[in-house]
Amino acid sequence: MDYHRDQTINGLLKPADLKRLSRRIPVTWLKDAALDWGVIALTFGLLGWAQSLWLILPAILVIGNRQHALALLGHDGTHFTITYNKRLNDLLNDLLAWMPLGLTGDGYRNLHILHHRDLGTMHDPEIVYKGLRADQWDLPAKLKDVLTLAARDLIGGGVIDYKIIFDYSRPTRNRTYAALALWHLTFNAVLLTFGLWWVSVIWYVSLLTSFIMFFRLRMWIEHQGTDTTQRLHLNGWQGPLLAPHLSWHHWEHHFWPSIPYARLPHLRALIPSVPVKTLGQLIRQFETMPEVKSGTALKQPNTPATPDIADAA
Repeated sequence: MDYHRDQTINGLLKPADLKRLSRRIPVTWLKDAALDWGVIALTFGLLGWAQSLWLILPAILVIGNRQHALALLGHDGTHFTITYNKRLNDLLNDLLAWMPLGLTGDGYRNLHILHHRDLGTMHDPEIVYKGLRADQWDLPAKLKDVLTLAARDLIGGGVIDYKIIFDYSRPTRNRTYAALALWHLTFNAVLLTFGLWWVSVIWYVSLLTSFIMFFRLRMWIEHQGTDTTQRLHLNGWQGPLLAPHLSWHHWEHHFWPSIPYARLPHLRALIPSVPVKTLGQLIRQFETMPEVKSGTALKQPNTPATPDIADAA
């Protein structure tokens, strides 16, 4: 997967800046993965210590949020941005990010290549997915309607969404299935050995409920309502909640995917000419824009993407 095609689009980014910003920073990725797992472990620890039923729902929300954060680290690793050694890149990505979520880097990469190549067209896997969940992604949309769907995810309404994600990102190699099965067999065997069966239950419940809820909310702020990508700013609490690990710099990522997530704010500072929306502005756009049915492609196939001012206006 070669993302080092001409990424200095329209002269907005100098080749020297692209080369500098694309340097791998594995320590940052590993630190953030360790922090996510640390929050998850601490949440389970507090839940086991308190033994209170009232804490189960908050724990599921926290764990699902950090599962979502791990998925975004996995997304970045899909672009080989962890290390220059691709085998090591994928090993770290699978063991620490994708496999705990029941997914694999191999399968997700096959899906994600198409998303970048066919963004906004009828061939974009995200457009196809939204068509399968028709009327959930209809525009215009009020905030309360989006939050109602998110709340339904917490009671199992998003199980079908997880199945769609799994089906569309199946690995292509049998040994990858075997590695995925081994990860979960080992995970559950260790927990059962120490009498922590309830950790396993809450892990998978979180994956099928709050993880999907956060996944849904992030999708609303990336490509919804545009034929390209929303250029968005999130504040100090919105970012970790809705788009962890700086993934709200998604506009920059789509044009320069070779740059690790930790350097996307530096990239944004180099391109001040393209407007940036706040979350409030985006919500108001969704409430007032013309009708667009779920799964409608807003871009024709083979239309080149150019990050000009009109894209983000």
